[in-house]
Amino acid sequence: MRIIMTALSPSNLGPKLATFIAVMVAVAIPLRVIGVAPQQLPLSLALIGALVLYYISTEIRQRIKQTLTSKTTMFVGAIVLAWAITIPFSLSPLGSAKIGGRSFLFLFAIVLVWAALKSHKDVHELLWKVLVIGTIACTAAAVLSLLDVPLILAFMKADLSTHEFPQQAFKSFAASELCLIPIVIWAGRRLGGNWRFCAYTHAPLAISVIMLTHNRAALAGLLAMIGIVIFSIVRAKHRHTNILLVLAAGAAIAIIAWVRIDRLPLVAAHIHGTYLPVWLVDPHRQSIWKFAFEKFLNHPWLGNGIDQLSKLSGANVIVPELGHSAFFLPSHPHNWALEILAESGIIGFLPVFAALAYIAWQLMKRFVRTQDEDALAQIALMAGFWASALFNFSIWAVWWQLTFFTLFAIVAAAPPRKI
Repeated sequence: MRIIMTALSPSNLGPKLATFIAVMVAVAIPLRVIGVAPQQLPLSLALIGALVLYYISTEIRQRIKQTLTSKTTMFVGAIVLAWAITIPFSLSPLGSAKIGGRSFLFLFAIVLVWAALKSHKDVHELLWKVLVIGTIACTAAAVLSLLDVPLILAFMKADLSTHEFPQQAFKSFAASELCLIPIVIWAGRRLGGNWRFCAYTHAPLAISVIMLTHNRAALAGLLAMIGIVIFSIVRAKHRHTNILLVLAAGAAIAIIAWVRIDRLPLVAAHIHGTYLPVWLVDPHRQSIWKFAFEKFLNHPWLGNGIDQLSKLSGANVIVPELGHSAFFLPSHPHNWALEILAESGIIGFLPVFAALAYIAWQLMKRFVRTQDEDALAQIALMAGFWASALFNFSIWAVWWQLTFFTLFAIVAAAPPRKI
């Protein structure tokens, strides 16, 4: 009995649980290559471990208390209040409260995991190594499958009879890859030595997944990521400005040229009502955006209700000239700004925008002042995620929210660099 009690004492249990949490967090986002559930399972286990640590550790409880009184938390509180004001005016108040509240529960869960990692500095090198190795392995497997190497996808899905096409199976994972690029590079640079080289090899593999799946939203995020990183470096160091600007221009030209050449299927020149070139943004997406914006104009201040756009009148009407499956709003607006505006109105959108602007500004100031690569990695993640989210998934998608929260927390929890 004494042996069991000793093993379960906070001094012994804490480091073991922190190590377990670190490994679970490190593998979660790379496992999106298999599906949503394999991503969420390790995060759920990490949360259970963090809850245990919260119960036994005074340091973690104190860290959470300090976080809840921070200025960033005040911005989050403003979002909670604003969304709460809009809920009574929703098409389905209960449904809106559920989806909106769920987002804050996920955020708080990741804060618990962050606090557990932040309080155990010894586990971070392991986390970074598992993240680098796991991400490269998952990305390489996806690339091989996309290049028609047989059985890889079937092995991942544990279903030898699967008929799913790799391009469709890995399209969502391409968005995860975009978000992983700066975090994996950052982890490799924190580790140093050969780990730095290994981390760099992930970027071309990730870009291959993005291009082979024709994920244009991820390409938009990549362009924004490159642009903001170069802008930040130029502001902070004021060196190699001309070279960096040439690199930025080259990346922009290359990405736009690829998008122009890689024409979308079923794009017809006779389609009317588009306001952007159809080679840049497909006409169906433009129709969805137009529908969402019109619904926003109907209720500009309080919106139509969180996660309610697809339930509004006209959402399931087929867009003329686009085929039998092209509805005006098949599920969501494919644009986070339009989604929040149309569903929670100006009152619900402004606190979100203010919170993001405040966080980005604080990170930019920190990087310009100290050239801290932790801040640069978070800036790059924010640029890539929020730029690509202007074109892709619903902002209420669980796996998509957790991707951003988790990767941001990995960097935020890291101990200061050794000088």
